Amino acid sequence: MLTYLPPADIIAHPGLRIVLVRGVPSPWSQAAKTIFEVKGLPYVAAPLEVAGANAEIAAWSGQNSAPVVAWQGEAPLNRWLDILLLAERLAPAPALLPADPLQRALAIGLGHEMLGERGIAWNRRLQMFSGAAASGNAGRLAPLMGKYGFDAADAAVAGARIATALRALAAQLRTQEARGVPWFVGDGLSAVDIWWVATSNILAPLPATQCPMREASRAGFTATDPLVVAALDPALLAHRDRVFKACFRDPMEF
Repeated sequence: MLTYLPPADIIAHPGLRIVLVRGVPSPWSQAAKTIFEVKGLPYVAAPLEVAGANAEIAAWSGQNSAPVVAWQGEAPLNRWLDILLLAERLAPAPALLPADPLQRALAIGLGHEMLGERGIAWNRRLQMFSGAAASGNAGRLAPLMGKYGFDAADAAVAGARIATALRALAAQLRTQEARGVPWFVGDGLSAVDIWWVATSNILAPLPATQCPMREASRAGFTATDPLVVAALDPALLAHRDRVFKACFRDPMEF
């Protein structure tokens, strides 16, 4: 069971620690946590409150965002790839990046399509903010829109960008399946498979029994853009279900 400690406790902790978004299945947080768990890396966790000041965490890490990961006396990390590379260093096995350099480059590129700037999760966040921006009453989303730099022009093309990335992911899965490999890259489980499960929950969340959250949040996390819905290939969702069963806490905890 996931137990949260006060921020001061994890800041002082000598080992591996992580700050996770609390209350919603943040793709970046859930991917980082699951990578640690797949590798058998013990960690302590503190919560980041959505739209909260999180003053202790911000003072320590230099940002009011999550995930934040730190190992011993090293500087805190927050980028999805840096967190993976730290996990690979601390626990080389099981490796979550392919040994082959071209496959490794492909894995990192697909990760960027999901979790990087202008990737699927980045664009879905814009879509989530769009309704609030259009209403003129952003409410508790207003601080997040300011923090992440909501841009109406980017939001207008977010659906097309997401759909393009989803089609590329589906094509890659089918390429792998054609050679008898049920994983996104290489010959086995990689971070790409974990990243996809985490990202999928802001497109088509897993059922409430597996991904419990407030129904109001579930509606916001479910994509309705016709371009996105059409690009959500059933093969992608079937792959999500299989990797979730193999690698993720069931039910998810956040």
